[in-house]
Amino acid sequence: MPDEVNVVFSSHRVEFLSSIYDWMKQSDFIILEEAPNEMFRKMLKEEISIEEYLEEEIFEFPEFSYRFYEILKKLYRNGKEIVQIEPYMQKLLKIYDLFSDGKMPQDIEKIAELKDVYEVEKKATRELIDFYEASISNPFNEIVETVKKFAMADAERFRIRDSLRANAILDSLPQKGKVFIEAGAIHQYLSKLLSEKLVNHCKINKVFSLENTVKELTGKRWLFPPGDILTLRYIFNKRENEEWENLLSARSLIYIMLIEKEEMLPKETNKTPHLIDEIKVVRMVNKLSFKDCERLYREIRFKNKEKAKRIVNNFVLSKQQPIVL
Repeated sequence: MPDEVNVVFSSHRVEFLSSIYDWMKQSDFIILEEAPNEMFRKMLKEEISIEEYLEEEIFEFPEFSYRFYEILKKLYRNGKEIVQIEPYMQKLLKIYDLFSDGKMPQDIEKIAELKDVYEVEKKATRELIDFYEASISNPFNEIVETVKKFAMADAERFRIRDSLRANAILDSLPQKGKVFIEAGAIHQYLSKLLSEKLVNHCKINKVFSLENTVKELTGKRWLFPPGDILTLRYIFNKRENEEWENLLSARSLIYIMLIEKEEMLPKETNKTPHLIDEIKVVRMVNKLSFKDCERLYREIRFKNKEKAKRIVNNFVLSKQQPIVL
């Protein structure tokens, strides 16, 4: 077993790279949250360029990805072992390939190694479509119910995904050294599974990238948005609390209309633009009651992000003290 394992929760944002790099530098073995790609090793060895590698895949945050792979190439040159371990996504990509080859759903359902992933993806997709359909004209209470149902399906998906990845990681750990494991903040179940298996064998730490910055701003290690809290409740099978879950669902509907999704680059005047934005929006929606969300949802749903933020902020200001960040 290795000497130390660090599960480092991060986000695919440029502002997180410095913190991620610091943890990777002090590690011997780096496990990425990516499905294995045969071109990845060629990129690390500089047999192909980062640009060529990026052309092979669709990356949601290209600026982050380019800079991230620059860091990985540097670490690889310095002797770090770097592997991609994400079996759930690996299976999902295989399912996509089968559909591209003309296979039908009944063909995939017969493949034992793919069936669980296919079924949970199908269920989550169905619940997401139900949400989109309900959001067009249904009463707010019904929309909230579809949010909860999707969160439940998403939780099931995360449990399977984290279980598969935990098992694959445990099978791949080196016999000694320090290990870095990349994970998104929602993957708390992965940390739990790894801790249960490793706690008596090596030191294991749960780390949030930029957690010192988050602590300075909020007093907490991390600030989860309402939708993530709802999903995490379902992942960990928390005792049912309908009122609280309804409120989290309602707040999440407002949150997703306010949060900035496009890449923002750090500036000298704001080195963590996404983090600041997320904290500000979480604080804003956390001041809303269920009735507040119901009223605001209809008012802002077709507004652009900046106008929607002004409407919600002004609403909060009219009720309470100004939000200070």
